[in-house]
Amino acid sequence: MDYRDNFGDEPWELKLAQAYIPFQVYNQAYELEEALKKGTLFPELYFPYHKQR
Repeated sequence: MDYRDNFGDEPWELKLAQAYIPFQVYNQAYELEEALKKGTLFPELYFPYHKQR
């Protein structure tokens, strides 16, 4: 099987990938002091690390 069977004559002209990234909607924000403690301004992005036993 030759690459031309699936991709055509010029494979370097193909896109390698195309990402789909939906826009995020932020409804809330932490107060400045709490945001600095948590490392993020947005509650939707706060995922604290919990060490598993």
